[in-house]
Amino acid sequence: MNSSIYIIPVLAFSLLLSACASFDEGTPQQVVVVSFPAEASVYIDGNATGITPLTVNLPRKLSHEIRLEKAGYNSAVKYFTPVPNDKNENFVRFGLAQDLGYYHDLEPGIMEAKMKSELVPNSTGADPFERMAQQALEADRQLQAGEVTPLEHKYIIEQILKFFE
Repeated sequence: MNSSIYIIPVLAFSLLLSACASFDEGTPQQVVVVSFPAEASVYIDGNATGITPLTVNLPRKLSHEIRLEKAGYNSAVKYFTPVPNDKNENFVRFGLAQDLGYYHDLEPGIMEAKMKSELVPNSTGADPFERMAQQALEADRQLQAGEVTPLEHKYIIEQILKFFE
């Protein structure tokens, strides 16, 4: 018996399954995730996905949570939700295009996160100048220890100064 006879039904079945997923979730849309500082861990809907900067394709008919984490910084979270696009206002719509989600886009299409350093305090404390000096010295220590890059150090110092203005 020829084994190639069985390949065609299996291939057709797998194509059918992927088409069903597209009907339920919609066709993928490209989403860009960037952060400062770079190299933050990206979690999409709770699943580890990669490191920033990152471009991913997400199903456009579903809502998504994107969370960024990096040691020494507060997490950043953004929600991507399907919203009607310009094609949604067409008087004539095609069923297949609607089933595949072509009348919706994920908004926003890009996540640009400026992550806040954990060295930036939540309150100024009793002596703001002493507190500011302590935080700046800790940032200097992290730079000397190689825990942060010079660019990240500059960013942290700017955040501390802005907080105490």
